[in-house]
Amino acid sequence: MRHKIYRRAAAIFVVLLVFAQMVQVAWSYHQEQVQAAMTGQETEPEKLTLWYTDEKLNPYLVEAAAEFEEQNHVDITLQLVTAVDYIEHINTASISDLGGPDLFITSSELLEKARLAGLTVENDSFTDRELESDFPQQALNAAACGGRLMAYPFYFETCCLLYNKNYVDAAPETIDDILAYADSYEGSDETANVENIFKWNVADIFSNFFFIANYVNLGGATGDDPSQVQLTADEVTACLQYYQSLNAFFAIDAEEVTTENVIQEFIDGKTVYTIAKTDAIATIDEAVAEAAAEEAAEETGETAEGSGDSSYFYGIAEVPDLTAELATKGLSVTNSVVVNAYSSQRELAKSFARYLTYEKADDLYALTNKMPVRLGVEYENPEMMVLLDQYENSVEVPKLTDLSNYWIEMEIAFANIWQGSDAQTEVETVAQEMMNQLGTQEADGSQ
Repeated sequence: MRHKIYRRAAAIFVVLLVFAQMVQVAWSYHQEQVQAAMTGQETEPEKLTLWYTDEKLNPYLVEAAAEFEEQNHVDITLQLVTAVDYIEHINTASISDLGGPDLFITSSELLEKARLAGLTVENDSFTDRELESDFPQQALNAAACGGRLMAYPFYFETCCLLYNKNYVDAAPETIDDILAYADSYEGSDETANVENIFKWNVADIFSNFFFIANYVNLGGATGDDPSQVQLTADEVTACLQYYQSLNAFFAIDAEEVTTENVIQEFIDGKTVYTIAKTDAIATIDEAVAEAAAEEAAEETGETAEGSGDSSYFYGIAEVPDLTAELATKGLSVTNSVVVNAYSSQRELAKSFARYLTYEKADDLYALTNKMPVRLGVEYENPEMMVLLDQYENSVEVPKLTDLSNYWIEMEIAFANIWQGSDAQTEVETVAQEMMNQLGTQEADGSQ
């Protein structure tokens, strides 16, 4: 009897021991799961998809995505797509079973179209202090629609004046000053290469628009108000007449000139002054660096590798006024990151949008040669800060879809005016067509 009791007690002890071991194993597993949950390893990573149309962004987006993935346990798909019918394709994909992008990058001129299609989410990822201190108002206006900030301002393009410091000491205040320089210009050994005092792409509306930008209103500060459209002020005609007069001084062939040739001639020292887009700076710097490397290679007998100390032979300035009475402004386009309202990962998408446009913005120019809108970014050439000043004193491409043809029509008008057509007639023709599209009766913007 006593042996049975001992055997039963021993059996119970074994059962309890096994049970205790099971509890210990279960507890250890639980602890591992808790730890895994804390590190985000117990589940599959969340997924985000970003659409964009500019392949020059590839190096930046790839690096930013890899960093964000590591920090946030997320898989990001970067999809380069065609710019043709961009918003339409995003909308179609978003309402399909496959789904569209969680975020997309778009220019300011398409933002209102995206908002009206229901593809935008308000940007609430920044404090008021961050917006005020770290972004120019121009960028916030460009990312606003319907009175709200509907995107994350990313980078900009505008135009500026470049001048060769080997020929002139400082930028002119007006184009009248350039004309005076041309009148008094005398060639010398130092200026033996000079072929053009002032040359720019007169066939490019982006480079031409500064002539009239100060006197047109393209939808108000945020570019989306159809009641604020002014296209035919007297000053617009006066500015275009002045533009036309420059053909007699500089005789630029609109059918032959290209942006690439203009910049190359400036690099070669053939041009004293030019109007250039923001991206021309990197083109010039790369050409100078390559030339320096080749020169060094010839001296040392080593192979040139495209690097070298580039001295800045050029100066950067805001576009000059035409005269003491006729002021100018540059044209600008701002690209922003938009969080898709159809995304199932809105908050995560907002975090990535902020990371792209704010937290990593210091790396954007080095990887893409694109100018971030975020303030406080430092550049090797300190004169590049002038581009931000120019951007803040620019006219943004409007968001009004009914003005989308304005640029094509005005490019044609500028071409006709350069060739001798009556400036006022050209302006009124374009303005009336635009007002008809806007559903207004007057060419002065009245309803």
